[in-house]
This record gives sequence, structure tokens and C-alpha cells, in this order.
Amino acid sequence: MKKKGKRKGLGGLSPEKKKMLKKLIMQKAAEDLRNEAKKRAEEKDTYINERVEPLSIDGLSQRDLRLLVQKLQKHYEKLEEEVYDWEIKIREKETEINDLTVKVNDTKGKFMKPVLRKVNKTESKFAKLERKEHRDFRGNLKSTGQNKYKLEEEETSKTPDWRQTLKGKEEGEESAPAES
Repeated sequence: MKKKGKRKGLGGLSPEKKKMLKKLIMQKAAEDLRNEAKKRAEEKDTYINERVEPLSIDGLSQRDLRLLVQKLQKHYEKLEEEVYDWEIKIREKETEINDLTVKVNDTKGKFMKPVLRKVNKTESKFAKLERKEHRDFRGNLKSTGQNKYKLEEEETSKTPDWRQTLKGKEEGEESAPAES
């Protein structure tokens, strides 16, 4: 008998059996989620019942009801202050965590890539066309080293002697004071 290679996943099952198995798994997962949500709701109810005493207003006078409302209002304000304080603490911790992650990334050499904005291709094509229009086409032409329209100049000497020009200036300076 020939051995076949390892089968990955559910390769040995027929398509019908695969569908049935997936369906059963999804049903089980949905049931688990419902049970977990019920459990959380029950825990929440028990926690609230432990923290908040049941409110009994039967047989209370108008004055007693006002005192009860004022007491509940003070309790509510106290809880709101706690919520605000906790939110501030959470924001501070989040910024501290972000700063520390930046420091860690800096030390590791890992940097976050900036988010790049999308560029409209048609706009960039128009910009290229505008740049092409403003170019100097004569500057882009290749030079052959010859100029057809250049005027011919007579060259007296290929290399001018700079010493002769200096001697001429010195002689002119010496002769000027003698004349005066």
C-alpha cells in the first residue's frame, strides 16, 4: 500500500460532513456566547444589589422624601466625581504607556511608519504637463561642438601672453610722471 502525505485540516471529510461540522461548531459557539452574556448580567445584578441598598419609600412623608432625594443626589455627585477621577487617571496612564512604547521602539530601532495620504493621479499628471511646458527646450538639445552660425574671429595668437599686457601698463605709468 502507498502512503499518502499528511492531510491538512478536514481533508478527509466529504463536503457535506464539513458543512455539518462547521454548523455544529457555530451553534456551540453561539450557545457559549449566550451563556457568557447571561452570566455577566447576573454578576452585574448581584454587584449592584450589594453596593446599592434597596429603596423603600412607602410611608415616608414629604419632608423625609426630600431628605432621601438630597442624600441620593449627594451620593450621585460623589460617584460622578469618582468616575471623572478614574477617567483622568486612565488618560494619564494611556499617555504614559504611549510614551514608553515610543521609547522602547526608539531603543529597538523600530519606528512607526507615517500614514501616507492618497494622491490623485490625474492631478499629478497635470502637474507634470505644466512642468514640461515651462522647460527650456533649447537647453535639452545635445551639443555637437560645432556652431554653424558662429561668426569667425581672427586669432592673433592662440595663447595671449599676460606678461606683455603687464609690461605695457608699467611703461604707461612710468611715462606719465615724467611728462608732468
